[in-house]
Amino acid sequence: MVKKPLKLNLGCGSNKLPDYVNIDGEATCKPDVLHNILEKFPYKAGTVEEIVMFHCIEHIHRSLHQKLFTEIWRLLRPGGRLIISYPEFLKAVENWKTNYKGKKDFWENVIYGRQLYPGDAHVTIMHTPDFVKKLKSWGFGGIRAVPEKDEKFNTIVSCVKAAAPIGYEDLIRKDMVSHKFKRVTI
Repeated sequence: MVKKPLKLNLGCGSNKLPDYVNIDGEATCKPDVLHNILEKFPYKAGTVEEIVMFHCIEHIHRSLHQKLFTEIWRLLRPGGRLIISYPEFLKAVENWKTNYKGKKDFWENVIYGRQLYPGDAHVTIMHTPDFVKKLKSWGFGGIRAVPEKDEKFNTIVSCVKAAAPIGYEDLIRKDMVSHKFKRVTI
């Protein structure tokens, strides 16, 4: 029996994917696994082949992103893939401002979320150049960002687990080791 690679669909909502473990913290979505995605996942480090997050990251406060992506990095195997999609804030605002295609209410929902239940609001502005910098700092590489095929105001980012990010303490240790200290007699 061949074991299937472990793939996770985080914050799945009603968008269930076959061959993925569909995970959400909202019970009414009826996910495969009911789990708060901001908490540690019950999977071993380096065991996940792929993680997707479709229209989820904009629902999570920016102050929690590093915690989430540190956990995602832990879960992915070396070279494991992460795919994220989100509305591009500035494009959505421009479309709202110009009432693009006469759908002002739609663009307002793209900016703020539908707000149908707690957690269905957008609380983070997503801007790809800033997000790509963050992904690099969190240990992801091979980053590619493209507009969604049929909804150009949405962005899809694909990247892979790369080298571990260097933390502040590691930088100081590295700096201390690189200096040659001389004994000074007073």
